[in-house]
Amino acid sequence: MPDEKEAVILDVAFPSNNVIESNKRVYLVLHGINGDSHEGYVADFVDRQVRQGNIVAVMVTRGLGDSPILGDNILHFARTKDVEAAARALKSAIREVSDDDGGLLLSGVGYSMGAITLANYVATSGAQCDLDAAVTISGALDTREQVRFLRSASLWQPFITKALRDTLLSSFGNKIRSRLSQQQLQESIKAATLVDFDRTFFVPYHDFDSLEDYYSRLGAMGDFVSYDNPGRIANVSIPLLCVHSLDDPVGYWGVYRDPESVVHLGKGNTVLLFTKRGGHVGWPLGINPSIEAWKWMSDIASSFAEAVDIARKEDSDIVIPGKKY
Repeated sequence: MPDEKEAVILDVAFPSNNVIESNKRVYLVLHGINGDSHEGYVADFVDRQVRQGNIVAVMVTRGLGDSPILGDNILHFARTKDVEAAARALKSAIREVSDDDGGLLLSGVGYSMGAITLANYVATSGAQCDLDAAVTISGALDTREQVRFLRSASLWQPFITKALRDTLLSSFGNKIRSRLSQQQLQESIKAATLVDFDRTFFVPYHDFDSLEDYYSRLGAMGDFVSYDNPGRIANVSIPLLCVHSLDDPVGYWGVYRDPESVVHLGKGNTVLLFTKRGGHVGWPLGINPSIEAWKWMSDIASSFAEAVDIARKEDSDIVIPGKKY
């Protein structure tokens, strides 16, 4: 990282023939809150894309998947600098091997918490975004609204919270004890929900002013005030597709606020796709979902990137609002 001595870990998968074709694409994938590049839904997407001749780079969240942390700044999910560094490195590599100005299309794909971070990066970077397109799956735009979802807090969050806490304490116990007081550590150990864990762990460890401060920096709409004063979401400069199921047991659909109004913010680059059913990072198909695995959401992510790629190549002067190719 340019402002601190840290590493960004990318697990990169290339086509088996090691041939980079000009009509293919590059994907930057961000996994979920407790995951890494071995997650089933990530592996499904990687396998499908590599077989089609595309390149996929999975960014491992700082400290997860046994990735090293050199300093004391362990992960928090409002950090977009790691995504920025990964996207810039991939874009630079694409330019190195491209004969034309546009080069291979670089699309981001984020799942769950990775989707939240990806959308936040796209909104925060604005016109300086190094991605050409992005798809978020089962994420959120305004995490401040998530605190209202009591079903998630009582049913699923305790499992997610315990897994995350166990990972952090086992991997970074000494770093954590050097920053948190004994009382703060005990409060974080007792936290039963992600909201409570964010309040008792991430807020004091990273010196956020409050939970509201953390969440305002976490979501792409975290600084939203009104549709006349929408904040950074209006700065989205690339096609951004957000996919969410209304029956998602983990993420509340209200984190997208008023969908019809959101898609008209800024230059209209944000697209929202809601389904009646699908669960959280799921969308199973058929009577035996294991056969197709995560095909539906993998295809959604790749088909959106392909559509953007086709549009820009049909006319080299085409202007997608906020981005000229």
